[in-house]
Amino acid sequence: HLLSGMGELHLEINQYRIEKTHGVAITASPPIVVYHETITQESPELEGKSPNRHNKLLVKVEPIPEEMMQKLMDNKVKGKVKTKDKEWIDKFVNVGMDTDEAKKVWCIENYNLLVDGTKGIQALHEIRELVIQGFQEACKSGPLGKEEVHGIKVTLVDAKLHEDAIHRGPSQIIPVVSRTVYACMLAAKAVLQEPMQLLAITTPEDYMGAVTKELQQRRVQITEIKNEGDQVTIIGLAPVKELIGFAQAIRGAAQGRVIWTAEYHGYQILPPELQKKTVEEVRKRK
Repeated sequence: HLLSGMGELHLEINQYRIEKTHGVAITASPPIVVYHETITQESPELEGKSPNRHNKLLVKVEPIPEEMMQKLMDNKVKGKVKTKDKEWIDKFVNVGMDTDEAKKVWCIENYNLLVDGTKGIQALHEIRELVIQGFQEACKSGPLGKEEVHGIKVTLVDAKLHEDAIHRGPSQIIPVVSRTVYACMLAAKAVLQEPMQLLAITTPEDYMGAVTKELQQRRVQITEIKNEGDQVTIIGLAPVKELIGFAQAIRGAAQGRVIWTAEYHGYQILPPELQKKTVEEVRKRK
């Protein structure tokens, strides 16, 4: 069973409930952090061939601008798009796409867009469903560590399809789509994003130095320090990965005289020096 939670403390409380309240003895592994994958630039147009070499697809990927991504999240836009559906077209125009492109969106998965940029290709409607499946597969597990992909726009630029439908079935089209999307992502400098939390820590002034030192060791970006009487409130952005074991460490640093709250604050790109190491760790674990 996989138990999800906001942070280590959240998981520990659930574990405690299962063991003490319900009397079920469980073995728990150390908590893991869920990363996302995304890209940092536009990719060149890359061609992929189906396993039987009879079908070719030309694909490119580019990052979705942050503003548009936020609007997609706020409006919870997702799913397969019905062709020429006015309601869908309006949704995409509202998040900042131009009308022509909005008409060509096929699917939105994990806030990734699949857009048909082809012109006059026969039999394209027959493989539409398979292209969407291949795109969804690529979005569910990316090329770096099979983590979810977020914030990319995939454009099908061109396609050369075998005239015989038997040679362009699911086993031919789905792999060529997902593999070509992976190739484009790697060419567009794919990176991992890590989950962040906004920490607010209140402690007596005497312990401020010890608490700040503890935070800096954990890659916390301190954004604000407020003084209220003899109490200090430190506000900062903390990577969830670094907060494993934080509860005990911070109590130790402030001799128990500390109160803190943490709230989810989205995902940020992992620092370049940690990318390779983290990808290796995730792959090893999986």
